[in-house]
Amino acid sequence: MASMMAIGSIDDVADKEVAGESIAYKVWLVETKQLDSARQFPIPNANREVSSLPMLDGEYMHYFEAHDIPTYTSSGEKGDLTISSTNTFTIIMGGVRDQLLNFIEEKAGCKFILIFQECESNNRFILRNPCKPMVLKSYNLKNDKENRSVTFTFENKSIKQYHKYVGDIIVKEAVPHTAGATALNVLPGVNTYRVPDGSSATYAITSVTGLTSTDKGRTITLVGTGSDKPATVADNTSYILEDGATWTAKAGSRISFRVLDSTTLVEIQGSRVQTA
Repeated sequence: MASMMAIGSIDDVADKEVAGESIAYKVWLVETKQLDSARQFPIPNANREVSSLPMLDGEYMHYFEAHDIPTYTSSGEKGDLTISSTNTFTIIMGGVRDQLLNFIEEKAGCKFILIFQECESNNRFILRNPCKPMVLKSYNLKNDKENRSVTFTFENKSIKQYHKYVGDIIVKEAVPHTAGATALNVLPGVNTYRVPDGSSATYAITSVTGLTSTDKGRTITLVGTGSDKPATVADNTSYILEDGATWTAKAGSRISFRVLDSTTLVEIQGSRVQTA
């Protein structure tokens, strides 16, 4: 729990900071059963950032594009012993389509992780985790003279608020890194890479290629798949690692980096998973 010294004083803001309709229309819904429970779910770091989600192989993120601006609300009230809190996220989908009808029938009451984007920015935010997911609490289908739409409401009971999502929107399979290659070749539009064993011995990934100045701020994730000849990433001029600690690409390990410039990747605090 942060002390008041850590929180500090909070000033007022300009009117643009309190203007409504700041959530973009597109929302990614990740059902908890799509997550790999054998891998650690990323823990928010001190900057309230969450790195890439551990999806099962072959599972990808799918989005709903709302017909109107989604709504997030959170409220809490102190009881005799503790605070009762409720978080609610609502999206209105236009039309009455087969996909929406199937979603109602198959997913009512199911558990989700929600990722939504801020309008006119690259900021994405994530709601909850497998321990306290957002539940598809209710739906409201209308097909009358006023409109044809479906309203979905997701809810959970927690005082925890949303965090900034700095991980990848996983819509395709991770690209394999070339076994034994000492340079990570980053491709356009591909942010996740599987790192295999070397052909004959452990090898070090010491540099990065394929980045330009326009990639600044992009997140790159490495997923280890090695066993007896895994790759390593050590602190150097291309890879800036937290506390200078070397990462080893053993199976189940993963690490995320933020692109600083065309030749430098900086480890995102809290993103590292090291199995050995």
